[in-house]
Amino acid sequence: MPAGYIAVVASEGPDSRANPVGFREHPNLAYRGLRILPGNGSYPLVSSFYSRTFGVGVRHRGAACVVQVTSAAVTDYTPPTFDLP
Repeated sequence: MPAGYIAVVASEGPDSRANPVGFREHPNLAYRGLRILPGNGSYPLVSSFYSRTFGVGVRHRGAACVVQVTSAAVTDYTPPTFDLP
């Protein structure tokens, strides 16, 4: 967040559908959490790897906003700018 701006976010508690951002996992319990997937060899640890999948998404857009903090008596809002890498 650039200097001079703050994010105001409302929360209704853990796992609430009214929170601005939601965490999603697969509905099948076998696909949740950190899973070890076997490799191509006959011994399961050779070339094996760990996998975890999840997603996040906006649930309630009205539950968050960005506020500009300035000492000047300016009534116009200047949107923040971000330098992407």
